[in-house]
Amino acid sequence: MRKIIIALPKGRRLLSRAYSIFKKAKYTSQSLEKEIELRERKQLEFECDNGEATFLLIRVADVPQYVDKNWADIGISTFDGYREYELENTTSQRSMRGDNFVTNIFADLKLCEKSRFCVAGEPKRLEFYEQCKQNDDKILTIATQHPNIAAKYFLQKNMVVDIITITGSSEIMPKYGEVDAIFDIVESGRALEENGLIIFEEAMLIKTKILVSKAALKYDENISKMIGRLENVIK
Repeated sequence: MRKIIIALPKGRRLLSRAYSIFKKAKYTSQSLEKEIELRERKQLEFECDNGEATFLLIRVADVPQYVDKNWADIGISTFDGYREYELENTTSQRSMRGDNFVTNIFADLKLCEKSRFCVAGEPKRLEFYEQCKQNDDKILTIATQHPNIAAKYFLQKNMVVDIITITGSSEIMPKYGEVDAIFDIVESGRALEENGLIIFEEAMLIKTKILVSKAALKYDENISKMIGRLENVIK
């Protein structure tokens, strides 16, 4: 019997929550549970106790690519991960990105309920931000790790923006990077406060979704069985 490949985000905060959903559906792995307890994250592949599946631990941002390219049959990803991946087809020639997985079989898993995308910056730049919302002659400079999501968000608001892509430490950009604001994921808001920033606007909540390969749905009846079990535990 072919084993189902399940991609789970290996981050400390998400892994145990993501795994618990499959555990409730009777897809358990004692070896993975031991790894979660030890918090070592050295081993990345774990067999399911019933022999029906294999768990892979990967970066949350890579889960969409694993499912999209059929390296995994099913996986759990956050909105910023799968939406940023999908939207890359508007800025690259790989126009089939995100075409091989579906995200609407299950509702939001609510694993990141406190997290949301926000526009934030130094208090002195708030007035300019409000002006940019009303006047498309003004150009807003935004630093973000999520350029495609940011571009779509500001396009929908009819705001003209110059987006600077960074890979981390966005909170210091308004002070040292000559940007008007940042577009970033905020949970507690403590990092913003410690760097003298305030929230200009809350953009959208961070959903957590189960991604399912279209190919697996079509050709593997065991995926349908797994989906049925998951539906019984996801309310």
